[in-house]
Amino acid sequence: MRTSSQPEVALPGGASADRASRRTPARAGSQTPGGRASGGLGGRAGLAMTTPFLVLYGLFFLAPFLYSVVLSLRSPQSGAFVGLFNYRNVVGNGQFWSAVIRMAYFGAIQVTAMIVLAVVLALFLDSPYCLRRKVFALIYFLPYAVPGVIAAVMWGFLLQPDLDNALKVPHLLGLASGAVNPLSYGFVLYAMMIIVTWEWTGYNMTILLTSLTSVPPEVLESGRMDGASELKIAWRIKLPMIRRTIAFIGIISVIGTLQLFNEPVILNDIASIGSSYSPNQIIYNTAFSFGNEQLAAAQSIILALITVMATAIFYRVVRHRFGMAGAVRGAAR
Repeated sequence: MRTSSQPEVALPGGASADRASRRTPARAGSQTPGGRASGGLGGRAGLAMTTPFLVLYGLFFLAPFLYSVVLSLRSPQSGAFVGLFNYRNVVGNGQFWSAVIRMAYFGAIQVTAMIVLAVVLALFLDSPYCLRRKVFALIYFLPYAVPGVIAAVMWGFLLQPDLDNALKVPHLLGLASGAVNPLSYGFVLYAMMIIVTWEWTGYNMTILLTSLTSVPPEVLESGRMDGASELKIAWRIKLPMIRRTIAFIGIISVIGTLQLFNEPVILNDIASIGSSYSPNQIIYNTAFSFGNEQLAAAQSIILALITVMATAIFYRVVRHRFGMAGAVRGAAR
């Protein structure tokens, strides 16, 4: 029984148009009713689009990594194969592990403070109380546009006791014997925390603010109709819905902490904190100051493994404690 109101169109030979279309097979590369190309055209297009990435990934990641692995297995003197000799030297290097522990302490404080501040700023900009949201979002994002080297130099001068009268206030109040020096060896780590937090809070805030735009407006309106205040809406609705993004920026920040380089190098020229303050500093000096590229390669491989392990531990803690399974995958999507 026919359900269409259109009549059949007769073709030469007595066959109707609809029966002829059912007998005619779809040709390769033609469009299916769903709009997707059949045959190998889609596969070839996908391969053509991913080939540039695969080539660059191989040239700038896989090739240097494999070269570092091979280099780390050779002698610094003769270049002969020595197995894990360089790795044993790294494991027994107290300066290297002191720098790793120092960066772990740095990340535990700085990453936590930065994420909390970024979340607060993002929730404030997303609230009805914030006027000129785009202006403030741009102002908070501007520190990220400042190169890290320039930011370290700028803050190095701002934190000089001779140039900043605010650092003399504790002495005038009788709370200190002299002007506070944030660049002294005992306080320079906290000065770095201030610099890095100033640089990256606006960047993370922008990511969180973008994530907040995906919160359904009807959910927020339902909360307001139930009498919830803006503070409760932010705490009970918005914050749980962006927890995947918070986990994502937390993992990225943990990776960045172990790669700290610009700030220690610049502040070493200003405050003389030493050339072994961070692991990347040690690796750089080993390769270019002492010319021991084989040992530097072994240090790089070990630091990469430490970074992977720290990221995996952080992800598992976040996933099991706060129920954020798939947090990174969800944020990336």
